[in-house]
Amino acid sequence: MPKPSHDPHTPISRAHVSQGAYAKLDRTIAYMEQEYRSVITREQLAELAGLNPAHYSRIFRKYKGNSPMDYLARLRMDQAKTLLLQTDLPITEIGQRVGYTDPYHFSRRFKQVIGVSPAGYAKEYQPRVIALDGLGHCLALGVKPLAADIAHAGGFVDLDGTDIQDIGNSLRPRVDLGALAALQPATVLTANSELAQQLEGEVVRIDVYQDPIYEQLPMVAQALGRSVEAKAWTAQYEAECAYVRTRLFGAVGGGRVAILRVREELMQMYGMLNMGYPLYHSLQLAPPDKIAMQCLCNTHFHSSVITVDELPFYEAEHLFVVIQPDAGARTRWQAMIESERWQSFPAVRMGKVYPVDVHNWLPNDPLSIVRQMQEAAAWLTGERTRHNYPSWMQ
Repeated sequence: MPKPSHDPHTPISRAHVSQGAYAKLDRTIAYMEQEYRSVITREQLAELAGLNPAHYSRIFRKYKGNSPMDYLARLRMDQAKTLLLQTDLPITEIGQRVGYTDPYHFSRRFKQVIGVSPAGYAKEYQPRVIALDGLGHCLALGVKPLAADIAHAGGFVDLDGTDIQDIGNSLRPRVDLGALAALQPATVLTANSELAQQLEGEVVRIDVYQDPIYEQLPMVAQALGRSVEAKAWTAQYEAECAYVRTRLFGAVGGGRVAILRVREELMQMYGMLNMGYPLYHSLQLAPPDKIAMQCLCNTHFHSSVITVDELPFYEAEHLFVVIQPDAGARTRWQAMIESERWQSFPAVRMGKVYPVDVHNWLPNDPLSIVRQMQEAAAWLTGERTRHNYPSWMQ
């Protein structure tokens, strides 16, 4: 008996199906994609194709690699997976939305097709992600990336027990695209627009000018099928903000709060974005008057480069100081604190100057922002004192 020329369980190309038969099959596939929520039988599909049911099933299997009803089941389960990951609908309703009136039948079929129950899939699914940026976004959503630039994430992102591969070295001085491709990610997160154009597959570009919690996080969540988790995380964040603000009531009053970064080559007074976000957005503290005006004029205002002589334009009763961990920045800092301008700054006179670590405060992801907000509150309420100052700042 001669061997068959084709495995009936493997899909074949259009060349193995006549043009007319192919058009008929395509018509039934389009019908399934449009009407998968409805009751659909093999006989209905065969009639739509104008073929005998047995013959229809035979050529459909040759074309798609499985039977029409198995193809329909897979289509329905793909829709169900999306609903499980992106909505908080109960499993019974999800089953109904994809064509199963019996929830038990839906659960059995889902496990048969996908290999795990609907509840198990929603709990255990982990997309294959590389986080060149956005590691904190991923972890806030309950997603553990395959790999990430660990050092870029900062010290406030807790990586204990995550077992995430560090690919930071492969990004410098040039990105090793081959090393990234070898990990076979389904999605890559990056804030680099030029790099995003070079990467293959699905690339999610994080816009650094967008709000990290109310714009970036939902965008990343949608790409990773974690919209429900994003809403839940944001609700917890808002509750934490409200709680911390009540602790600050009376401790800060109407006092203005500023954040100054000292580097070897320059000094910056930050606005509402980046390091200013936990102070001015999360805690709703008042910035120096000049910063408030600059933010009104430019919604993307990042920071102002200032000199010691310009400190009086940014007066505040509380001052957070971020100093780069290098000798040049320390030298600039020592020269500044000996100046008359510094000594007359309101926060300095009141003993309300608070040092924070640039490694922890430079990242602008959701997890870091919560920790930054909590550290700021600890300084402002007096839970942290001058005893916590590093030796170089004493």
